[in-house]
Amino acid sequence: MKPVVPLLLGAGLFLFGLALAANYRGLAHRVVNIYLNPAFFDPYHLRRLKRRGVDHPGMVFLANTEHQQRHVRILGGVQTALGLLIISAVAVSVIRA
Repeated sequence: MKPVVPLLLGAGLFLFGLALAANYRGLAHRVVNIYLNPAFFDPYHLRRLKRRGVDHPGMVFLANTEHQQRHVRILGGVQTALGLLIISAVAVSVIRA
């Protein structure tokens, strides 16, 4: 397998995780407001949850925004570490070959 593809994927994961962890241009805030806000969910899934009598745990969304941003930033740090791990593994495999 060519080492370029995993290297680029690791670099992309590293850069995206770094942007989340550093909250570059409010990226963590944007991710929380757009992707984790249940108001933007697919109406089909919201109807299915309502039919089953399940209240979506995120419906108290505005009360937990800071807490969710902190978790997104922590996960960004984890993504950064995983990206570095992939990059280093590819570099070691190229050097050994």
